[in-house]
Amino acid sequence: MNRLHISGVLIQVDPVRYSPAGVPIAEAVLQHRSSQDIAGQARQMACELTVQASGTLATQLARMQNGAAVSLEGALNRRSVNSRQLILIVNRIEKE
Repeated sequence: MNRLHISGVLIQVDPVRYSPAGVPIAEAVLQHRSSQDIAGQARQMACELTVQASGTLATQLARMQNGAAVSLEGALNRRSVNSRQLILIVNRIEKE
């Protein structure tokens, strides 16, 4: 299964662009920070993750401001066929 649920703050929101088929696509960068219990020890977690939404979710994502707290759900994929960089393909956005 490939499903990720992550929360954080949007630190970069790009304007909507369109695929060759005319589908709206938006990208943003999510900054996540949390404390997780790993093997009985509290561990600080921090990362930045590029997220991508298409269709009506692209419009919703592109309207959000930098600094917005969000909870996202989606699947991880490579940015492109030849890339090793991961990107979250979003299928649910909730503003916190």
